[in-house]
Amino acid sequence: MKELNKQKVKEENKQVRAYMTDMLVMLSATMIIAVFHYGFRCLLMVATSIIAAVLCESCVDLAKKRTPQRIGDLSAVFTGAAIALMLPASAPMWLAPIGSIFAIAVAKLPFGNAKTSLFVPAAAGFAFLSLSYRELVFTYPSVNFDMSGIVTGEEGFISGISVANMLSQKTSIGTGIINVIDLFIGRVAGPVGTSCIFVMFGLFLYMLIRRSSEWITSASFLAACSILAVIFPRVLTGRSISLVMELSSGMLFFAAIFFISDPVTSPKDQLSRVLYGFAGGLLTMIFRYFGAFEEGVCFVIIIMNALSTYFDTLGEKLNNYINSKDTKSKPQKSKKNKKAKDTPKTEGGYILWKSVIKKTKTKT
Repeated sequence: MKELNKQKVKEENKQVRAYMTDMLVMLSATMIIAVFHYGFRCLLMVATSIIAAVLCESCVDLAKKRTPQRIGDLSAVFTGAAIALMLPASAPMWLAPIGSIFAIAVAKLPFGNAKTSLFVPAAAGFAFLSLSYRELVFTYPSVNFDMSGIVTGEEGFISGISVANMLSQKTSIGTGIINVIDLFIGRVAGPVGTSCIFVMFGLFLYMLIRRSSEWITSASFLAACSILAVIFPRVLTGRSISLVMELSSGMLFFAAIFFISDPVTSPKDQLSRVLYGFAGGLLTMIFRYFGAFEEGVCFVIIIMNALSTYFDTLGEKLNNYINSKDTKSKPQKSKKNKKAKDTPKTEGGYILWKSVIKKTKTKT
């Protein structure tokens, strides 16, 4: 029995590790941009967050008197890195580890492991930080001044205005090409690893190649966000500027790639995934329009995770309905053809059965 359990754990670790390796490869691209814009302090933030997540998972396993066999699946590493990359460069060094500990101890391990978790742990950890330390989470350093090493609130700290905050105040970046380029290269105030829209587009294409089954969820999520951004713009400089600002602000694109498409917490059927992603995108924009936070996508991820099984059921019912409609239409055609073959010709509205019988008798 123990050998079977070990074999099962080994197989599950292999599956999760393959997925997490892809995710960590993609996260590494956002880390490079973070270091380029904000310096090596970002790497230290990521490292401390990862260490906290791994140690938390190991300690909980040891407290339950079981060997930490799941550390090798890299899910804790991904959780720690993702939380750190969603924070400002000026966040205190202890902030990301607190989010990682909450993510592992509260959102992951009570439900088992990375294969059985009901929620995306990183989204839950960031949501906890947003509620507990709102000012530290949503106060970003200005990119126009060198403030490497300066923590939010310390002497010499100068805050910048994020794109998400500009949208909440209905302020536009303007139509100048320089402003748009700044958005694309991530030279704007915001989270260290989510602000470069150029990198996010690249990761989106990489995901299409490597994870096409999960990509459809991300695509439908971004489609819903884009539709609402164009139909209901929050700025007066045009619908195209509204679309660019919405997609490049906050953690929207980051969550679309790394969270909403999570294969464990999202529906299993393709149609269900499309509906799930689209509903998540609509809800994200509603949170942006009417929510208390400038970015509420992580709260949306948690809500959608909780509703995942309902989307599985909805997708199954829709598939059954479509299939039943197809199967009903085929027999009806065959019946009509059979009826046309068996029915003799009519004349004046009367079926000539008797004449047919008489002719056969005379022939015999």
